[in-house]
Amino acid sequence: MKRKIIHILTLLSIVVAPAAYADSSGVHVVNWYHEILGNFFVFFNPDITQAAASLKAEQWSPVFASASAVLLLAAIAIFSGFSKMKPEQMSDEEILPPKKFGLVAFIELCWSVVSSTLESTIGEKNWMRFVGVLGGTFFVLIISNLSGVLPGFSPATSNMSFTFAAAMAIFVYFNYYGLKESGFDYIKHLAGPVLWMAPLMFLIEFISLLSRPISLSLRIFGNVSGDHFVFAIFSGLMKDLYIPFIPIPAIFLGFGTFVACLQAFIFMTLSAVYIKLALESKEQH
Repeated sequence: MKRKIIHILTLLSIVVAPAAYADSSGVHVVNWYHEILGNFFVFFNPDITQAAASLKAEQWSPVFASASAVLLLAAIAIFSGFSKMKPEQMSDEEILPPKKFGLVAFIELCWSVVSSTLESTIGEKNWMRFVGVLGGTFFVLIISNLSGVLPGFSPATSNMSFTFAAAMAIFVYFNYYGLKESGFDYIKHLAGPVLWMAPLMFLIEFISLLSRPISLSLRIFGNVSGDHFVFAIFSGLMKDLYIPFIPIPAIFLGFGTFVACLQAFIFMTLSAVYIKLALESKEQH
C-alpha cells in the first residue's frame, strides 16, 4: 500500500512538474509522455523493473501522444462551443470573427484555411464530402505538431509509425473513392492512353501511386523531428548553465510553430490533390 502511494505521488509530481530541471550534471529536458507512462506501468505492475517500464513507455509514447492530441481536439470543440454551433440560427454579430485574436479566432482561421483550400482543390461540388476526414486530419496534425513546441512534449508526428499510419489511412481513403467513382477505369487510367506503352506506363504509375503514402509520411516526420533535433542540440549546448530553468532559444520555438502549421497544411493539401486525381480518373481515361 505504501509503495502504491509513493507511485501515485510520483505520477502526480511529474504531471505538475516543470518540463526541465537542473542538477549536478546540467540541464535535462523531461519527456512527459515517457515519464507518465513509465510510472503508470510501474504503478499497475509493481514487479516490473525500471528498465522494462522505461522501454515499454518508449514504445507506447507515440500512441499516448496521438491519443492526447485527439482528446485535446475533442475538448476544444466542446468547451469552445464549436460542436454545438449552428450558423443558420446565429445573428450577424455572432457570425463575425472575434475582435481579439485568441483560441476561437485561431480555430476560425484554421477552418477558413481548410474550407478554402479544399474547395479550390477538390471543387465546389465535392469538397464538402471530404471535409470531415481531411479537416479532422488537419486539426489533429496541427494540434499534435504544436504540442511539440512546448518543452517536455514529444509530438506523435515525430514518430515514423504515426505519420506512416496517417498516410496509409489517406492512401486507402482516396483509392476507395477512386474505385467507387470510376470502377475499373480507375485501374485502367494507370496504363495511359497509348496501348503499346501501357505495360511501362502502368508500372511507372503504380510505383508513383505506392510512393504517395511514403512521401506524405516522410515529409511531415522529417520536418517535425528535424525541428526538434535542432532544438535539442541548442538546448544541449546549455547544459553547463546550472540554473533552475532551461533557456529556450525563442527563434527556434517560433520556427517550430511555423513548421507545425505548415506541415499540417501540406499534408491536408496533398491528400486533397490525391482525392481530386482519383475522382477525375474516369474523365482522364
